[in-house]
Amino acid sequence: MRHGRVSHAGVFVALLLALGAGGGARAQEAKSLLAEPEGSSSAGAQRAGGAFGMEKAVNEFGFWGGGSLSAPTLIGKTGGTRFGLLAFRYARVLARGDSLALKYTVDAVPLASLSFPGVEPGADGFRRVRRTITGAGLSPVGFQVNFRRRERVQPFAQGAGGFVYFGERVPDERGAQFNFTADFGGGVQWKTGARRAWTVGYRYHHVSNGYRADVNPGFDSNLFYVGFSIFR
Repeated sequence: MRHGRVSHAGVFVALLLALGAGGGARAQEAKSLLAEPEGSSSAGAQRAGGAFGMEKAVNEFGFWGGGSLSAPTLIGKTGGTRFGLLAFRYARVLARGDSLALKYTVDAVPLASLSFPGVEPGADGFRRVRRTITGAGLSPVGFQVNFRRRERVQPFAQGAGGFVYFGERVPDERGAQFNFTADFGGGVQWKTGARRAWTVGYRYHHVSNGYRADVNPGFDSNLFYVGFSIFR
């Protein structure tokens, strides 16, 4: 009985030695599979560049909206401007590095509101009034750079250009309904999952008719906004 046990043990040891001599790579692979089972969240995260990674060819669909709290006059010259908008966004990742992701963005603006001080004739001459004019527009050319693209919280910088068409001439009959827009700024994109994110940001926003009318005062706004996105 003891001899039988020794024989079986010897065979087992010989098999182990043979496997050790020729199957080192397979053993390492088995260890990896045991440590990171395929289909586990961590293994998938590594393949995707992180659980919150911003990968190339990712499509982003979302909406955002905000308004201005003050009116600087860095580009435009009209003080006291108030501007707000609601926009729908499409974006696509064009390129990515170890920590950066470059996105192309398009923003459709179904509602924009511009409020500014003006004057109008009255019984005793001209009087000061505040005009509020609404419109809609599109920003078809925009770019955004996300930093720390593999992390849950991703700071970003952006810039965009487009147009807005108002229901009336801006600032008055001497102006134009069709106006150009340009903005630049930054913010933070907070990913609550691999496919969802909230955005909080700031834009220096400019509206003007590009000297296509008799007057072109220009309107600048410090625009703060909040948005939500889904990634596909």
